[in-house]
Amino acid sequence: MRILLLTTLVLFLGITTSIAEPVDKEMADSYYQNCISKEAAENLTKESQDFLCACTASEMMDHMTTEDIEAMNVQDATGRAAMNYMIVKVYAPCMEYPAKDHYYNTCISNKNSALGANPEKTCNCMADKVAGYLAEKGEQVFAGILTRNPNIVDPMSALEADPEFQGYVSKQILGCVL
Repeated sequence: MRILLLTTLVLFLGITTSIAEPVDKEMADSYYQNCISKEAAENLTKESQDFLCACTASEMMDHMTTEDIEAMNVQDATGRAAMNYMIVKVYAPCMEYPAKDHYYNTCISNKNSALGANPEKTCNCMADKVAGYLAEKGEQVFAGILTRNPNIVDPMSALEADPEFQGYVSKQILGCVL
């Protein structure tokens, strides 16, 4: 996931404009092609990576300007604000399927007896709930995470490291076991 964010920065590094123009289809298509050419992150299927790449490319056209992309290349408060904006407005709405894959695969690999007699069912139930929650409240979740840790780079790692979100995940597993 970190690679996808950094790829965006590198891809648009050459953009220099003083007028804030929306990210156009050509730029979004270029981002998408670059994004899908990367190896899928751990615990992420190629299909979910494709969804994430397509979704973020679309969200970039809806929410970002060339000025935003340019600002992310600068290591200062303006660049950090642009990166945080991208995480909330571009990545957060696209985290449903990658999170579902990640949390299912992480859960199933634990093979913990606390998962009950049918770990696949429990893990699938929990992953569905997490994905649904992020689909509905992803922007709010990431805005909260950024309030607690304003310097995140990788959205999935941020979810894993956030105690508040992990508390939500734990409650979902418990609800699925019962």
